[in-house]
Amino acid sequence: MTTTTDSAVLPASPSLSVLAAATATHDTGRDGDIALPKLPGFVESAFSPLAYEVAARCLTERPGDGDRTAVALVSLAGDTTTADLASSRMVSGRVHNPLLFMQATANSVLGHMSREFGITGQMFSLSTLADPLTELLAMADLLLEDPELERVLVVGVELGGGERVAAVRRELAAEYSARPVPALPASAGLAAAVLLGRPGDGGASQVPVRPTKATTNQLGSIQTLFELAATHTETRETHTHAHQ
Repeated sequence: MTTTTDSAVLPASPSLSVLAAATATHDTGRDGDIALPKLPGFVESAFSPLAYEVAARCLTERPGDGDRTAVALVSLAGDTTTADLASSRMVSGRVHNPLLFMQATANSVLGHMSREFGITGQMFSLSTLADPLTELLAMADLLLEDPELERVLVVGVELGGGERVAAVRRELAAEYSARPVPALPASAGLAAAVLLGRPGDGGASQVPVRPTKATTNQLGSIQTLFELAATHTETRETHTHAHQ
C-alpha cells in the first residue's frame, strides 16, 4: 500500500463524469446500516465485504469493458479489525491464523474484484494523510490520460478498530495538525465507491478534479468521498422517481 502526504500536482482536466456511485455502512448506528455481506475467502473483518459491496453496485449499475477499467482503493489504516485480531492472538500465545494477514487485505479484495468483473486495468491501493477524495480524483484524472482506459473506479473504506487504532490516529493527527478520524465502534465500517469517466462521458453529474469545497481536515477520513457518492445516489434516485 502506497502512502502519500500531499495531493499530486497535476495538469488536471476541469472535471470528471460520475457514472455510478454507492455507499454502505455496517454497525455504525447510522440509519441505513446493512448486514455484513458474505464474501468467500474473507473472514472476521468488514473491510473486504464493504469494499466489494460498493464496488459491485457501481460495476453492476454501469457494466463496461474490464480491460479499460482501472481501480484505486484508499484507506488510512487499512484492515484494522484483522490487524487487531492477529496481534491479540499473537500476544496471547495462540497459533497464528494465515488468513489474518491484514497487510494483504486491500490487494486481496482488489484481486477478487478483478476476477469477478474481469478487470485487467491498473489496480492500486493507497493510504493517505491528506483528503482521500482529492487524492483519488487526481489519480483518476492522471489514469484517464491513457487512451486505453475509459473509466476509473475509486473506493474508500474506513473501519473502527478499537482504542489502539484511535490512539494511533490521535498521534498522527497531532503530528500533522489535523483532526483525528471520528471514532467508530470497533466492529463498524463504512465504504463508498464512485465510478468516474472523462468529462461528457454520459455521467449524470460532474465533479471537479480539484474540489473547491474545503476538506474536513480529518486525518485521511473518507467522509468527502462518502458525501460525493451519497449525493450522486440521491440525485439519481430523485431523477428516477421523477420519470416514473
